[in-house]
Amino acid sequence: MPPPPTPKTGTATIMKPHGTMPHIPAQPALYFFDMDNTLIANDCDVSWIEFLVRHKLAPGDSLQKANAFYEQYKAGQLDLDAFFRFQLGAFTGNTPEQMAALADRHFEEMVRHTIYEKARRLVGDALASGRPVALLTATNDVLAAPFARELRIPHLLATRLELDGGRYTGRISGPYCGGEGKIGFAETFCRSRATALAEAAYYGDSITDVPLLERVGFPHAVNPAPALRSEAEDHGWPVLEL
Repeated sequence: MPPPPTPKTGTATIMKPHGTMPHIPAQPALYFFDMDNTLIANDCDVSWIEFLVRHKLAPGDSLQKANAFYEQYKAGQLDLDAFFRFQLGAFTGNTPEQMAALADRHFEEMVRHTIYEKARRLVGDALASGRPVALLTATNDVLAAPFARELRIPHLLATRLELDGGRYTGRISGPYCGGEGKIGFAETFCRSRATALAEAAYYGDSITDVPLLERVGFPHAVNPAPALRSEAEDHGWPVLEL
């Protein structure tokens, strides 16, 4: 199968020192895929709260709060401290085994049926290319793991959760893997494979993905929100509708 669609060579805007353009190969050296609203018709942070409310594991007004945070996220104005205190409440005091079991149930009930068939093919083509493929998502690694397994994506780059004494604290560990924070995760992954962002492809749907899309050599706006669609048109980035 051919690799996923890529833009023309030379679309990267990142510059090396002294103003020289980095080498950009004809095809990506590796692939990064966002998850929520890119490969699935769903936002897992919202559907996680829906799942908890459905099973009476969270108060009934939690969904209203989740939707408010989601609107902040789409606008690029997410209050991270308040969001994590709310979003990770169900994790606090529980073990990885307990939360992995709940994450699997969440995936089966709320996520599996939202996976775009075109997304399965897109990821499958990237895997068939033999190049490294990573899921790069702001969603925490516990909730994202079942999806990565389903699509056989071998590398998961996501917001990690803090453990103390074998139980979740309700806080994150390390940087947030969202917005500009994705750049650090992506750069570290690239360095570990002796490559650079200018040789990588990234597929994302949100205005918060713009910082990374501006850095990779093969940017793709997927099912873009209006603000990202406008940016894609201004930059000449390919737009994919899944």
